[in-house]
Amino acid sequence: MKSIFSTCAQDSKRLLTNALFWVLTATLVVIVLVVDLALPKELASGGVTPLTWNAPADAAFGTPALSEEALREAVRKGDAVGFLFGEDGLTIVHPGFSEKSLNIYVLELMRDGFTPVEVVSLDAQAKEIPLNLRLTPIFIAFEALMVGFILGGALMLAEKQDGTVRALRVSPFPVSSYIIAKTLLFSLIGTLYASLICVFTVGFSINWGLFLPLSFIGTAVFTMIGLAYTSPFRDMSGWFFSMIALLSINMLPVISYTSPAFTPFWMRLIPSYPMLMVYRAAMFGGSVDWVYTVVALGAWGIVSYLLARIFVARKHLKGAGV
Repeated sequence: MKSIFSTCAQDSKRLLTNALFWVLTATLVVIVLVVDLALPKELASGGVTPLTWNAPADAAFGTPALSEEALREAVRKGDAVGFLFGEDGLTIVHPGFSEKSLNIYVLELMRDGFTPVEVVSLDAQAKEIPLNLRLTPIFIAFEALMVGFILGGALMLAEKQDGTVRALRVSPFPVSSYIIAKTLLFSLIGTLYASLICVFTVGFSINWGLFLPLSFIGTAVFTMIGLAYTSPFRDMSGWFFSMIALLSINMLPVISYTSPAFTPFWMRLIPSYPMLMVYRAAMFGGSVDWVYTVVALGAWGIVSYLLARIFVARKHLKGAGV
């Protein structure tokens, strides 16, 4: 245990001289400023005016047009969508909207009394989230939790370049202790980074009992994946550019986070998917699929550790103890 904490202390000193550490720290500050000052709290409206002609007297939808021709002219200019009420029913005149957009207008008409509409929320605990804060879990998952993946890999490459790895190979320091030391250090840093982003954007009123363990475990998983991934590389150039491709795949769950209707089975196998969903529940409320979350994070914890043991022992610390 003493050797683990000693390694953590040495790696902490090495981090202070590593340029990537300061780049990631500066990125944290930029993220907070972007969320608080640059991103809007809600999307601007599209600026398309619903116009009606010959609408029933009790219709509270849209703005009456001066004439049918004026309505059609406004639609041709792209400034409006028209609703013509006649003996044969309702005609929607539009400048080329998608079927999805037209369905929204039809539902709006139905809401105004043309037929009763019932609205049911599938998650009673969920609440409306401003757009800028809605993006905070994404920033945390792909900046704070990635510090172990990126910085852990950078330290491993530095160990190879300055010859430190040769001393580790002949020392009694086992591979398991090496992995634990790196994982512990970066899990603490990742949890700190995640907490700072959250506090300076969302605030203190979150579920810390869920947020902190998730940040620690999430950073640990990505740190061990990073250790396994970096072990075969010997220089920064090949490692850095191939790492971008791997991180891009890991960012795919952002699609499901922003559009929950698109959640294929394979998306749920990516480690960042459960982390994004639990972060949203921890910061903004909502339900958590505990069975899936525990199984997914537990499985990735085991897999990432086994991968780190195999690759670090065979590629990085050749001949070291177990």
